[in-house]
Amino acid sequence: MFQNLRQGSTLYIIDKTGDAPVFKTGQVVSVGNPAPVYNNQFTMGMQPKFEITVRAKVDGKEGDFAHLPAAMDVHDYGAMFVSDSREAVLNEIGNICQTAQDELDRADKNKAIVAACREMSKAINPSYAKEAERDEAIDSLSSRLDGIESSMAEVLKLLNKK
Repeated sequence: MFQNLRQGSTLYIIDKTGDAPVFKTGQVVSVGNPAPVYNNQFTMGMQPKFEITVRAKVDGKEGDFAHLPAAMDVHDYGAMFVSDSREAVLNEIGNICQTAQDELDRADKNKAIVAACREMSKAINPSYAKEAERDEAIDSLSSRLDGIESSMAEVLKLLNKK
């Protein structure tokens, strides 16, 4: 739990701001006092939740991790996942990986859907079929031209060697 962190404790961080997540560790510099958080639905007998701010050194720079739930060991800011537990970070890494794998698995299905939609559009709309046929011809000519260019480059190399 974040409330049990002390100076020198390790903080585990997954930075999700870029294209791929990045794992980092930080050393706790200081831990603020727990502060109660009340919401509008507070009723008698209900215990308030507490939040703390942890100051940590990550990548040589000190920064604050605010609004960490004192009684929890994980917090997800959206673009950044923070925990004081290795097991929790490993679980989050597994979740991130599984989500990405699920997206990859759907890619083949989505490619098939796009191909089927194009074929249906061709069958229904003759002008779309003509445009698609023209685009395929242009792509074919472009790839042939690329092949001719590479062949010409090889011929020029041979001629320059002589």
